[in-house]
Amino acid sequence: MSEKSNYEIKLTRKGGVGANTNWHWVIQDAEGKAVKTGSAVGEEHKAFATARIAREKLEASGK
Repeated sequence: MSEKSNYEIKLTRKGGVGANTNWHWVIQDAEGKAVKTGSAVGEEHKAFATARIAREKLEASGK
């Protein structure tokens, strides 16, 4: 069984190509309010993994 998260990840490409692609991510709560933002450089799956780790830390802290 997996538990549904209260947070949603939004990933947006801001520029670059290939290994130099710049990604911007936003973690939103159930109301759509931005809780945490960040950026990552590289492939899409790596940028999403970075945002997922930040979301897991938010969930663990109970915010």
